[in-house]
Amino acid sequence: MRDKDDINSELEQIQEDLMTLRSTLRSIKLKGMVLNETSETVQIITFASANRKTGDMAQVWILNKNINPVQAFKNGESEKICFDCPHLKNKTCYVNVGQAPQQVYKAYKAGKYSPLDLNVLKVALKWKAVRFGAYGEPVLIPLHLVQFIVKYSRGYTGYTHQWRNLEFLEYRAYFMASADIAGDVTEAHAMGWRTFRVKGSEQPNLDHEIDCPNALTGVQCRDCKLCHGLGAHGNGKSITVIVHGTQGKINKFNAINL
Repeated sequence: MRDKDDINSELEQIQEDLMTLRSTLRSIKLKGMVLNETSETVQIITFASANRKTGDMAQVWILNKNINPVQAFKNGESEKICFDCPHLKNKTCYVNVGQAPQQVYKAYKAGKYSPLDLNVLKVALKWKAVRFGAYGEPVLIPLHLVQFIVKYSRGYTGYTHQWRNLEFLEYRAYFMASADIAGDVTEAHAMGWRTFRVKGSEQPNLDHEIDCPNALTGVQCRDCKLCHGLGAHGNGKSITVIVHGTQGKINKFNAINL
C-alpha cells in the first residue's frame, strides 16, 4: 500500500503542473504551433478540438504551405500531402477540406500559431492525447518530432496509407496501416503493421480484428487510444469501423471495395 505522504506529494505535484500549464498557455495564448515546414508543406499542431468522436485531443494537420486546402484539392496539389491515398483519388475522404483544414490554414497564414518551442510543447502536451493526421499524411512529420510528441503526451492515435513504402517502415511503431480491403490487412500484417480498416456494413471482421470501441460504446478516442502503432505490448488487435458519412461518400466507398 502506498504511503499517504507519497500520495499527497504526488497530488501536490499534479496541481503544480496544472497551474504551470495554465499559466504558460495563458501567457502565450497558445492556439497551436508550427511543428515543421518545408518548401511545399507545413505541419501544425492545435491544442483544442470539439470533435465528438475523438474528444478534446491535440490535432496535427499536414497542409500544403502555399495554397489553401480547397484550392489544393481542386487542382491536384493535395497529392503533396496525401500522396496516392485512394480516398483522395476516389473522393471518399471523410474530411471536408472547406471546414477545419481551411480554418487552420487561414490561421497559419495570419501568423496565429507559435514557432516550434520544444519546452513549451512539452508542457502543452502533458495533459493532452494527440491525433496525428487530422488531415494529411502523418509520415510527413519528421520521425524525431513524432517520437517527442509520443513521449510527452497522454497517448496518441495515427494512421497512414504509406505502409507499403519501406522508407516509412519505422512509423509502424506509432501509426496504424490504413487498410481499404481485406487483402490490405493480410499484406500489412505480414509487414508487421497493425491495421485500421473502414469496411462495408455487411463485411465481417477478419482474424485479429475488432470493432472500433467508439462504435460499440461511444468511448472517445482520447480515452480509448487503441489506434497507436503496434499496441501497448506490440501485438494489439487491429481495428475496423463501418463506413460512415454522407450517403454519396458511402456509395463511392462501397463501389471501390467490391
